[in-house]
Amino acid sequence: MVNLDLRAFVVTDNKYLYQTFFNVCKNKNIKLDYYCSNDSDNIFANELSAGTIKKISVKEDYNFLLKNYYMGFSCHSKQIFPKQLVNKIVCVNIHPGLNPYNRGWYPQVFSIINKKPIGVTVHLMDEKIDHGAIIYQEELTISENETSLQVYERLLKLEKDIIEKNIDNILSQNYESFFPENNGNYNSIKDFQKLCQIDLNEKLTFKEAIDRLRALLHQPFKNAYFIDSNNNKIYLRLELLKETIEQ
Repeated sequence: MVNLDLRAFVVTDNKYLYQTFFNVCKNKNIKLDYYCSNDSDNIFANELSAGTIKKISVKEDYNFLLKNYYMGFSCHSKQIFPKQLVNKIVCVNIHPGLNPYNRGWYPQVFSIINKKPIGVTVHLMDEKIDHGAIIYQEELTISENETSLQVYERLLKLEKDIIEKNIDNILSQNYESFFPENNGNYNSIKDFQKLCQIDLNEKLTFKEAIDRLRALLHQPFKNAYFIDSNNNKIYLRLELLKETIEQ
């Protein structure tokens, strides 16, 4: 039984998705409480000042969340929800990846390189990262000329569409869920950092090299680099210009 006397909360460190939740729920007259990580001042300076979002440490304040909410959302949050929270109330993750493929950090980066499927997954959270029964899922295809940033922007728009279409059913827990057939694969932040450093002696095809560079192209961030003979970091960027060839 859903306790509608309590609210649901959203923890996010993404401005676009905060605005999506806020606007969708405002239009539907749904009241949610919004939280961000303690180091997100630069992202939410205006919202923190206005009081429309507050800082929280989910790990330290999970008892407060358990007492005041019947459901929680993790939406591009830097924080891991502790087992004491996810095992007692329904916690939903909105994840820019197609579980169980490339769970963890920056799914689109790894999908460009390893060609595993990419998309958006809304799932019930358990003690593992990006793991649990799936509620909604939609796949995207990646074009050969797209960069990490371009794919990520399309994933954000798809997440917005899914939130708009399904927020009522999620909040009332009117959905069916299913488990993927296997646990898939997981990529850590260390796996991403390893990708960023280019080994100048590594042998790749041109296609593999281009895929690596476009996967790491996510402006304004500096990702791909190599170390030169003077022990300097030299950052790389790739420019991809599409021109249709007339038949």
